[in-house]
Amino acid sequence: MFGIETDYKRVMHAKREIPVSSCPSFVENMMYSTGGSTSQADKEEAISFKVMTDELDRKAEKYESQKVSKKQQDSLFQKKLKLGIAGGEWCTVDTENKFWFGNDHYLIDEKETQYQPVDTEYGEYYSMDKILASGGKFYDMNYDEVKVYRIGGIVSYADIEKNFGFDLS
Repeated sequence: MFGIETDYKRVMHAKREIPVSSCPSFVENMMYSTGGSTSQADKEEAISFKVMTDELDRKAEKYESQKVSKKQQDSLFQKKLKLGIAGGEWCTVDTENKFWFGNDHYLIDEKETQYQPVDTEYGEYYSMDKILASGGKFYDMNYDEVKVYRIGGIVSYADIEKNFGFDLS
């Protein structure tokens, strides 16, 4: 159906797939289970196709070798263990970079760019919308520490009685 495939997917298909029309006739014969000829032209076509696919394989191997190996890159799980983060509560961050944790209302520092919106052709996009509160510290979804400010919260009667010496019962 038209319109379902995104432009990105269309570009990636073009990069990763070879149309049948670009393949030698023996490939089409294999795909559609038709008989094939063994003419000299078909053999030359097969050789050029082999050279093309070998070049694509070489480029793919080069690309894979440039990637960072898993041993060099910490997974988020390993990062969480190294930081000693155990438990905690994930809180939802609104579009004004505010969130509630328990009875307290917090604001994320404006210097924390991971919570800032990015303009796209479809509107603003927020790549992070959760924050982890654990052990008195706050972490983004990549377990990087985030600076936050308490901006208010719900005041209970017990807090008023304790802090101001009133008896509200």
